[in-house]
Amino acid sequence: MLRVGSWLYGKKPANASTQSLDSLAELKDSATYILNDDVDSAESGLAKGTSSFHNLGKGMVAFVRATLGFEQDIMRQASERLNEAETSAAGDQHRAQHNSHAPNAFHSEIYTAGSEYALCQAIAQLMGAVVGVLNESLTESIRAFYRLRKAYIALDAILKMEEKFMELREPSQVLLPSANDLSRASTSQDPKSSDSSIESPSKLPSAAPRAVSPDGHDLSHSLSSLTVAPGSEPVSSGTSTPGGSNVINHDPDSDIFKNEIDVFVHSGANFCFGILLLLISMVPPAFSKLLAIIGFRGDKQRGIRLLWQASKFHNLIGAMAALALLGYYNGFVRYCDIMPDPTPGEDDVEGYPQERLAGLLAEMRSRFPDSRLWLLEESRMKGANKDLEGALNLLSETKRSALKQVEALCVFEKSLNALFLHNYEVCSAGFIECVDINSWSRSLYYYIAGSCQVALYRQSITSDPKKAEQHARKAAEYIRKAPSQAGKKRFMARQLPFDVFVTRKIAKWEARAKEWNVELVDAIGVDPVEEMIFFWNGHSRMTRSELEQSLVRLGWCESDKNKTWSREGQEEKAMLELLRAAVLRSLHHHEEAKQTLKTKVLNHEKSLFKGHLKDDWVLPAAHFEMAANLWMERPTYQTLHNLSSDVSEKPEYERKQVHDCKDHLERAARWESYELDARIGLKVTAAMEAIHKWETMHPA
Repeated sequence: MLRVGSWLYGKKPANASTQSLDSLAELKDSATYILNDDVDSAESGLAKGTSSFHNLGKGMVAFVRATLGFEQDIMRQASERLNEAETSAAGDQHRAQHNSHAPNAFHSEIYTAGSEYALCQAIAQLMGAVVGVLNESLTESIRAFYRLRKAYIALDAILKMEEKFMELREPSQVLLPSANDLSRASTSQDPKSSDSSIESPSKLPSAAPRAVSPDGHDLSHSLSSLTVAPGSEPVSSGTSTPGGSNVINHDPDSDIFKNEIDVFVHSGANFCFGILLLLISMVPPAFSKLLAIIGFRGDKQRGIRLLWQASKFHNLIGAMAALALLGYYNGFVRYCDIMPDPTPGEDDVEGYPQERLAGLLAEMRSRFPDSRLWLLEESRMKGANKDLEGALNLLSETKRSALKQVEALCVFEKSLNALFLHNYEVCSAGFIECVDINSWSRSLYYYIAGSCQVALYRQSITSDPKKAEQHARKAAEYIRKAPSQAGKKRFMARQLPFDVFVTRKIAKWEARAKEWNVELVDAIGVDPVEEMIFFWNGHSRMTRSELEQSLVRLGWCESDKNKTWSREGQEEKAMLELLRAAVLRSLHHHEEAKQTLKTKVLNHEKSLFKGHLKDDWVLPAAHFEMAANLWMERPTYQTLHNLSSDVSEKPEYERKQVHDCKDHLERAARWESYELDARIGLKVTAAMEAIHKWETMHPA
C-alpha cells in the first residue's frame, strides 16, 4: 500500500508528523489506474479514504469521465464531488494556518502554511469551472467564472511565493525581462497595440456574445461584478508575475524539493496556472469581451513553460501536464496556419519541438502501457506530421479501451484520419460507431457519415449505377437523421456550432431538392467531405498526393458529371473556389491561391452570403486564407520550412507581406457574428499573436 502522496507527489512521504501528512491515508497508486484507463479501480481505492486528498482524487476521476464524454449526468456527479473537495480543502487550510505554530507543524521553506490545501481548492475550482462551462445551463457557466477567478488568484499567489523564495536563494540569478516580456508589458499599457485590438470589447461589438439567462434576462451586470469580489483585489489585465523573473525550473531531484508537500504544490501550481494562461490566450475574438469583463489575460509563452516544468514530475500532475502539452502541439498548433516564427533560445514555446514531444510521449507510454489515451496521442502526433496512414493504422488495432470515453475519442480520431485520407467507407462506418458510443454531437456524426456516402455515390454514379443507388439511399438516411439529433447538447446554454451548421445545411439541400425536383443526394452542391476537411484543417496533415485528391474531388463538383451544377448560384461557386484555394495554399501554390480568392471569392458583396440558409462564413474564412498565403510567402517562412522562394529576401518585401496579412486578419476579427465564427476565430487569435510578435522583433 502507498500513501496518497505517492500518486499526488511522486515521492516518498517526508518523515515528519504534520497535519498535512497525517491527512494522507494509505491507498493504492490511483494515478496509475486513472492513466491506464482503469478508473473503476481508481475509484475503489479512493473510496477508502475521506481526506481532502481523497476527495480531490474522487473529483479528478469524475472530471476525467466528464470531460472525455460530455455526458450531463457525469458532469453533475463531477460538479458535486469537486464542490465537496473544495469545501474539505478550505477547512483543512484554515486548520493548517491556525495550527502553524504547533510544535509538530511542518514549515516549508517555499510556501506558507496550508498552501497544499489552497492548491487542492484551486485544482477543484479549476476543474469545476471547466465542468460548469461545459454544462448546458448558462447559470452554471456564470458560476464557473467565479470559481475560475478564485483559482486564478490562489495560483498566482503560490507562484509569487516561489519567486520570493528564489530571489532570496539565488539573488544573482534573477533574470532580466526578455524581449517578449517587454512586448507584453508594452501591450498591456498601449491600447493601440495589435494585441489589444483583439481583446478590446469595443473592437468587436457584434461578435461578442451577450450573457442571457435561460429566462431571457441579461446577465452582463452579474458578469461585471466578477472583477470586484468581496475581500479580494480586482484581477488586473495581464499576468501579475513577469514571465522573465526568476522561477523554479529545477528538476525533481533538486535539493529544493526536500519533501512531498513542496513537490505537490510546485508541480500542481505550475500545471494549473500554466493551462489557465494557455487556454485564455487561445480564446477566439468572439469571446474576448467576456474575458475582458472578467479581467483575465492569457500568456501563451509563460503558460507553456509552466506546463513543461510540471511535466518533469513523475506523478499524476506531471502526466496531466504532458497530456496538455501533447494536445496543444498536436491539436491546436497543427490546427492553426499562422503561428509565430521560432526564436533562438525559445524552443518548447514557439514552433513545434518534435524531438522533445516524441520523448515526452515515449515516456508516458512506458509509464502507462495499458492506456489507449497515450496511443491516441501517438496517433495525433503521426497525423500532425503528415503520416495519416500510420495514424489510422495505430487506432485500428483490435484492443479497445476499458474506459468508454477514451474509446469514443479513439474512434472519433480514427474517423477523422479516414476523412482526410478520403477513405469514405471507413470514415462513414466510424462516425456511425460514434453515434452509439458518444452523445456529444450525434448530428455531426450522422452528417459526416452521410457526406461520405455522397462521395461514394459520386464515385460510382457512372461506373456502377446500382452501387451508386445504394450509397444514395444510405446518404439520405444518415443526413436526414442528423437534424433530429441537433440541439440536444448545449455549450454555455447555446446550441453547439456544428449542430447549427448541420441543421442549416441540410435544410438548404432539402429546399433545393424540392425546388429542382431531384433526389436529396443530387441537390448537394460542393463536396461536403471537402468542406469538413477544411473546417478540421485536414489539409495541414495531408501529403501532396492526398491534397491533389482533394482537388480532384472538388473538380467533380463543376464537371459534366454533376447534372445540377448549372443551377448553382454564385454563393455555392464561391464556396467551391474558397476550398480550392485552401488546397492550393497547402500545396504552396500561393500566387494561384491568392488570385483565386481575389477574383472568385472576395470580389463578391457581403450581401450575397447573407440571408435564409446562406453560408455566411465564406468571406471571413477567405480573408483568413488570404492572410495565411501572405504569411507563408514571406522569405523568413520559406527559409524556416526549407522551401524555395522566388522573391529576394528584402526586409521591405516581408514587411509589406506582414502588413497585408494583418489587414486581412483584422477584417476577419471584426466580422459580424457568423456561423462557426468561434472555430475560425481560434485561428485568428493565434495569427494576431504571431503578427504582434513579428512586429515586436522587427520594429519599423
